[in-house]
Amino acid sequence: MLAQSLWISAVIVVIMALLWFAEFRYFRHHPHPGSLTMYLLRLIVKASILLGGILALAVEWGMPKQGLRVLGHYFLDGFTVSKIQINPAHIVAAVVVLALLLRFIEFFTQRLDHFLGHFSLDVGARYSLVTISKYLAIILSVAIGLSLAGVPLGKFALVASALSVGIGFGLQTMVNNFVSGIILIFERPIKVGDWIAVGNTEGYVKKISIRYTLILTFNRTEVFVPNSEIISGQVTNWMYSNNVLRLMLPFTVQHEADLQRVKELMVQVARQHPDVMQDDPSIIPPSALILDVNTNGVVVYLRVYIADCNLAFNVQTDLRAGVMEALLSAGIPLARQQQDVRIVNGQLEPLRLAAEGEASAHRI
Repeated sequence: MLAQSLWISAVIVVIMALLWFAEFRYFRHHPHPGSLTMYLLRLIVKASILLGGILALAVEWGMPKQGLRVLGHYFLDGFTVSKIQINPAHIVAAVVVLALLLRFIEFFTQRLDHFLGHFSLDVGARYSLVTISKYLAIILSVAIGLSLAGVPLGKFALVASALSVGIGFGLQTMVNNFVSGIILIFERPIKVGDWIAVGNTEGYVKKISIRYTLILTFNRTEVFVPNSEIISGQVTNWMYSNNVLRLMLPFTVQHEADLQRVKELMVQVARQHPDVMQDDPSIIPPSALILDVNTNGVVVYLRVYIADCNLAFNVQTDLRAGVMEALLSAGIPLARQQQDVRIVNGQLEPLRLAAEGEASAHRI
């Protein structure tokens, strides 16, 4: 009899181990980092495996049926602790329903984003609508879960209001970022895909969450900027209303150069570039301006407007190379830095004597 119980217990343990290993393999091959849904599902599966195995072992080793009935009674009907009614069955049902609702929300937001892609909405507006819908659905799901768990929402609201003062002092920064994130989502001073600069950080907005904004810099590093810094500080957004950008490219030519010819060549190069705006009534056509004259030469600026600021670096490279080639082909070299050196005769004599002394020492 003992051998049979040991054998059956070993089988139960092996089955538990196999189920545990299967759960580990499944979730390792289907990773969802940071997903609350998958975390709840893993928690439910692990708890089911452990509780099922423990009950099977208890029954095998002689747990009376009365004990199972008592456990079933407490699990289904609940029990009271300090005048608080706890119903494990309702709690498990609430966790399962919450996990399913959160999984449905992930699927719903993906489908909603795909559906909104068929309309003439920019990426930022679509992201804001999807984010707002997602958070509203999460709040509703949590309320449904608490209701299924037997938590009276009226009392919960009273407790939450009582704790709000303490939370406000202890988590003031987090609450500030939370409110700032809501303002960013509704007011949309920045959108996903915008090229912005916040302090010393410059790059493209990759994600706007409730707590932070993720910026992808030009060297491919990801910077997490608290939303409160964006709301309270100065933010430069090159793509807020449009993507148009002005470029001012300086070129220094010699004082004796034919400035009219220089200006014509620079404008000609700019007009030949396909990404430079030419006849748009809202901007100034390509032009060359003399804005500085110094000891090195005459500084002539090429002023152009481009329709897409994302092409700024490529357009600057093309225009600089084109203007230099055009000027050199026309026999107009760029100016070089000049520097006057003043030599005082009285200071040359000590230097000459020192040099002669060193030469005599070497001959000796």
